[in-house]
Amino acid sequence: MREVSRRQPDFSAARGSRLLIALSGGADSVALAVMLAEARERENLALFAAHVDHAIRPESAADAQWCRALCARLDMPFHSVRFDVPAEAARTGEGLETAGRRLRYGWLRALKGELGADAIALAHHMDDQAETVLMHLARGTGPEGIAGMAERSGDLYRPLLSWRKSELTDYLARRGFSWREDATNAVPDTPRNALRLNVLPALEDAYPGAVPAIARYARSARLESDFVAEAAARWLAANHIRGSYGSLLRSPEKAHPALLRRALRQLCGTDIPWERLNAAAALAEADRGREEISGGLMAERGRMGLYLLDRAARPPEPRPLALPGITRLPGVCEIAAEPAPPVPVRDDPLRQVLDADALEGAVLRTRREGDRIRPLGCGEKLLSDYFTDRKLDRPLRDWTPLLARGKDILWVCGMGIAQSAAISEATRRAVALTCCYITKTQPTD
Repeated sequence: MREVSRRQPDFSAARGSRLLIALSGGADSVALAVMLAEARERENLALFAAHVDHAIRPESAADAQWCRALCARLDMPFHSVRFDVPAEAARTGEGLETAGRRLRYGWLRALKGELGADAIALAHHMDDQAETVLMHLARGTGPEGIAGMAERSGDLYRPLLSWRKSELTDYLARRGFSWREDATNAVPDTPRNALRLNVLPALEDAYPGAVPAIARYARSARLESDFVAEAAARWLAANHIRGSYGSLLRSPEKAHPALLRRALRQLCGTDIPWERLNAAAALAEADRGREEISGGLMAERGRMGLYLLDRAARPPEPRPLALPGITRLPGVCEIAAEPAPPVPVRDDPLRQVLDADALEGAVLRTRREGDRIRPLGCGEKLLSDYFTDRKLDRPLRDWTPLLARGKDILWVCGMGIAQSAAISEATRRAVALTCCYITKTQPTD
């Protein structure tokens, strides 16, 4: 005879919280609701239940009414909503599970905000964890995926990950609570159902205790994954610069590959395909190169480091230079101008004293086709050639602020001035200009 577990749930980590319980009516979520209701006074909890009718099964409306009655028995406020998930999936082209999950979590989070709840309590248990780990493994996941589900993940709270499904049903039976059965869970027509119905039973026949072992492995993997994540966050704090173009990772070749991959995931999102992530990380060892990460992001290796470029970003429109005053180029920089003695500045590339008459009618902008500059002591050249000579990384060229009059560049902020704007014996008025970048990124290093 199978031994019945008599242990009690531990909700001390949520003591004093307001919890929104995702209640489907199945045994798992009913057990969670009953457990939390029993711990309500002991742990000083404020509890609310939320039920989503996905309109997939004919009996779904009856499930909602059953959950309402359960919450009345538990003296728990009940909230419900009905979504036509099949219609939404047909409209968007998503699968039923994907559309249902998107609608469900969107509503749960909106309701959580309305109620002022601290977290959404989910009834995922140890068997769910084993299924999740195996699904991620079959997809070729990295360390984050092998770690499975965390007890706390953002606004999600999963206190039952150490409980077997059988323990939850035993718990309900001892307390005289029933639950609703979803017939679709008995059909192996999805990867998770196939694992639950076919793979895990066979695995436990071959390796008794396989599910708890997989759960232990997930907990161990999470400890190590969290350690790498913390190290990646520290590395990013020291080496990540955010600019209008996207991001810059300085000296990526000095980072351990595991740390760099985790840093890229933190910046680019966890839905980046593994092969794209590896291709981006490989640029750290290259002198130059570009790789597409996703539809909106491009990775490019430059002299200063590894750039993650936002393809949707566009430089702002030109702004007339205020003399005197402050001129802002949104998202790029601002330039402060004030009268000054005609004494050139030689030790600060972001501050210059220029001929005020030469700046009349100038604008603050980024580069345009056909721009030209005549640097001090040099002949005239295309701005593109000037950037090449100065070894300015390509991603920064479209975002480097310029003072220009027509196609003539008077000051490449942070890099150099034109002969025509320089202080000379003929200068009648001088103006001091100070460039302040919106981010720490500068066109030189």
